[in-house]
Amino acid sequence: MSCSKKAKHPECRNRAAFGAASGGTGMKWRCTVCGYIHEGEEPPEICPVCGAPRDAFVRIDEPGEAARRGEPGEVVVSGGDLGSALGCLTYGLFVVSSQAEGRFNGQTCNTVIQITSEPPQVVFALNKRNLTHDYVLRSRKATVTVLGKGTIGLAKHFGFRSGREVDKFEGIRHFASPKLKLPVLTEGVAYLECEVKTVLDAGTHTLFMSEVVDGGRVREREPITYEHYRKNRAKPLADEVDLVNVITSLNLEYGANRRYAYQVEELQNPRLTSVLRGVMKTEGDHVSSALNYLGSRLSSGYGGFSTAIMHMKLNLEFEEAARDVYAQFARETADENLRKMFLEQSRSEAGHVNIFKGLIEEMEQGRYPVVFHCPVCGWEVDFGLSAAEGDKVQCSKCGKKVRLFMVRGDWAVRVDDDE
Repeated sequence: MSCSKKAKHPECRNRAAFGAASGGTGMKWRCTVCGYIHEGEEPPEICPVCGAPRDAFVRIDEPGEAARRGEPGEVVVSGGDLGSALGCLTYGLFVVSSQAEGRFNGQTCNTVIQITSEPPQVVFALNKRNLTHDYVLRSRKATVTVLGKGTIGLAKHFGFRSGREVDKFEGIRHFASPKLKLPVLTEGVAYLECEVKTVLDAGTHTLFMSEVVDGGRVREREPITYEHYRKNRAKPLADEVDLVNVITSLNLEYGANRRYAYQVEELQNPRLTSVLRGVMKTEGDHVSSALNYLGSRLSSGYGGFSTAIMHMKLNLEFEEAARDVYAQFARETADENLRKMFLEQSRSEAGHVNIFKGLIEEMEQGRYPVVFHCPVCGWEVDFGLSAAEGDKVQCSKCGKKVRLFMVRGDWAVRVDDDE
């Protein structure tokens, strides 16, 4: 579908306006959801038209065919999108380890591929500049540890510094593999023991075609993907498996509780509503349990707003995830009506993200209003944006002075006894 600047579709009018406003002669980036063109050294954090996240943008050289979205379901063949095409290849995340001169070393790697089953063979690629590359080249042996959820920190540890400067295994839990006696990370999901059979030059990298002589599971955990690593490497909680899983369970239980509450209101069948109320109560208990755990782990300590700010941060994380999911759904559908629905949902969630970001910023900077009701007459008393323990406010209704104090990290009020 193509529209002129006079098109009736709001999203197309916005797209045209934003595209025209970008100006300049820098790099150009296309939103793969709505087609908006951004000009600048980097893509925007959020698409101003549809709310799609930063990673929904692809770089383009010319805004012609490469920038055209095409009809939903239409195959659009165009150039200038090599980065986007390569990004569609799937990868895992691994640590390849080896030994030379009596010393171990390892590095993060995202290219380990099984090529045959009989005999079991894999190929992995290592950069020629890396020390692990030299160790494997000399010894012709390596272990591959498959990384899983909760190991982003390990991926950074083995990927962001050189073994020429530090001992990467110092302080890292690992054990010797049964046959080759090479390191396997205890926090990994599984491991392979590899004997190199063929070495192929690939320019900046070397391909090591290897026979897998042994291997096994280390722990029951979901393997991590390179895409997950790229999306979550900057998020402080993404590497804590228990917290991530509890937050996920909380979102599921919230949704189930609300669904059953809606059905109770809609259905007239007494037996069904009785059952739904019972299930709803159970889901509510699950919500409380998850919140109690998170409260014990995520206490923020922001002057009495620890509970409130925890909820706002959970809301922010949920809305960011919902925004990205709806943007992805819009990219995937061939149904124009569904695309519009998902785009609208993504825009809405992007607005919610901004709301919660603003609230969190206000709370962290002490600019969040502290408002209570007078314990004598119930009238509203406002302690302002920068309240402190011991502040007093006179109730405008009954004239009593009300003092602010703290109980277990949360604000509370009482009538001032010093009157």
